[in-house]
Amino acid sequence: MTLMSRIKTCVMITFLVVSFASSTVVHAAQPIYQVTGLEDQVTENGWGLHIMGSGLPTYTQYELFNPHRIVIDIAGGDLSKDVILPWQPEKGPLSSVTGVRVNGQDPAVLRFELILAEESQYVVNVDDSNILVQFEKTAPEPVGEKKESVPAAQIQEITVEPGVGYTHIYLNAGQPIKGCKTTELAKAEGRPARLLVDIDSAKTREIAVPGENSADVSLVRAMPFNGIARISVDSVHDDLFSYTIESYEKGLLIRVQSPLQDTAALVADMTGVPFGEIVGLEIPVKEEKAVKRPVSLPASKQKKAAASVAKSKEADNEDSIFTGYTEERISVDFYKIDLHNVFRLIGEISGRNIVVDQGVGGSLTLALNDVPWDFVLDVIMNLKGLAKEERYNTIVISKKDKSFAWPIRLRDNLEIKKEAISVTKRLDVPKERVESKKLVRQASEMEKSGNYPAALDLYEKAFRSSPENGDLAKKIASLALVKMGLNAKAAHYGHLAVKLNPEDAGAALLTALSLANMEQIREARDYFDQAVAGSSPSRQALASYAAFSEQNNSFEMALALLARYEEIYSGSVETMISKARIYDKLGNTAQADQEYQAILLSGYKIPGDLEKFIKNRIQK
Repeated sequence: MTLMSRIKTCVMITFLVVSFASSTVVHAAQPIYQVTGLEDQVTENGWGLHIMGSGLPTYTQYELFNPHRIVIDIAGGDLSKDVILPWQPEKGPLSSVTGVRVNGQDPAVLRFELILAEESQYVVNVDDSNILVQFEKTAPEPVGEKKESVPAAQIQEITVEPGVGYTHIYLNAGQPIKGCKTTELAKAEGRPARLLVDIDSAKTREIAVPGENSADVSLVRAMPFNGIARISVDSVHDDLFSYTIESYEKGLLIRVQSPLQDTAALVADMTGVPFGEIVGLEIPVKEEKAVKRPVSLPASKQKKAAASVAKSKEADNEDSIFTGYTEERISVDFYKIDLHNVFRLIGEISGRNIVVDQGVGGSLTLALNDVPWDFVLDVIMNLKGLAKEERYNTIVISKKDKSFAWPIRLRDNLEIKKEAISVTKRLDVPKERVESKKLVRQASEMEKSGNYPAALDLYEKAFRSSPENGDLAKKIASLALVKMGLNAKAAHYGHLAVKLNPEDAGAALLTALSLANMEQIREARDYFDQAVAGSSPSRQALASYAAFSEQNNSFEMALALLARYEEIYSGSVETMISKARIYDKLGNTAQADQEYQAILLSGYKIPGDLEKFIKNRIQK
């Protein structure tokens, strides 16, 4: 193999070192659901689409983009000869309805795609043997004077500028953009909370920019939609962020405000120090990485939140807001972490014994830099409505309305003796679950011995007994894809795993790779988006998505993903070679040469023939 062919080898395989935990999934045989017709209906509440059929349908529903569409997968579905597709309704928010039978799955799936002509809220329900998609009624456009046609602005660039407590998104079109329509989408299965901004007066090509260093935005995309520009902003959190939109001289500015409580106010509440005094303190702020922004727009003068309270030697005497907090300083960044794990961490840091009442539960999102651990604990107590009491090197945490009775005997001379405790608990485990675990053990033995077909069959049987087991679905998808190359089966079980565990980025990655191998580009892109949606996506997800984007000529997206990879994990020879290759494809030879030069100077050990190739290229 030549050097250049080695460089061009699919990066997806290079980066994909997938080792997913054991888990399982499979569908039991289901009766055929015959779709006999499609019918639209105008009601008082809006517009509805009836997918008429026989029997009780089993289906899943999700959304995809480019174009924006609702996908309904009917398990065991079949299409009557009387139904002609594509079908175009005369009214309503749909431009067309298409359908295809997806073979290679057990059971086979009948897939309907409802292409949206306009944004509309909807619900999907079962009405007897029919599937009903009901769209809300939209207000008619006000009748007014006909607007003069104005040449559409072209969105050329998207810049995401994160700050402390905010993120600014600049849509650069080289001219002001006025007027837009927004749609807020709540988090749903297979989709993060999302803001859609439709701009009638602008057009755009496909652009994707990850929300690097943003606490609230994971990804910003621009895409053509029904002849206009659509901007999609994905939220890091379960809920959508607060935002404002305004025009500026070069385009449109979306100001995203963090939903997290301002830390200065939090400090004031916890310490009793007046808020004004805290804001007025000249507290050193960590130097932030500069981010490119339109030079014509003045820099934002928002205050840095007190979460950036970074202690320096000179500020020790001034840091009076932590008066009374004398314990070791720590920095924490919790994102939807189980409270019990948080308290365990504090116990390890503090050396205290931590006792948590069984009534305490939930999760926590909190980021604080360089603060005493006892201050962190008080913050958590306040946010979660808890109380703590400390004696004998032990901290007891419970709800505020519940008191803890400390032992009275031997309080002055406490002596703790370890005793062997035997606890016997009888668990009534359903027979199906016992059978499922037995099958999983057998499948695991088969897998270890290299008998993958037998292992796959046993895993699928186990899933029939435990169809709620998302980890098992993920295991089947991993085995089918990595060991057996069964892309269709891997995609099917990957989709089920994501449906059962929507936050499982690993399952989303497996599904994306399977769909990519089948060249189902749009569907794969949506699952890749899920795989990298969190604040710290895996190396495999970022690298695989970058390779996929490069293969499909989305070079800017590939570069953005590689930049995010390097931001989180630092660069590697592979990422640097990928960037150089992409710059060559874009015709930017000078930038490609810089990347190759950086490889030589990086200190990484590289093959001799690669070093020779780079030196010869640069000398030319």
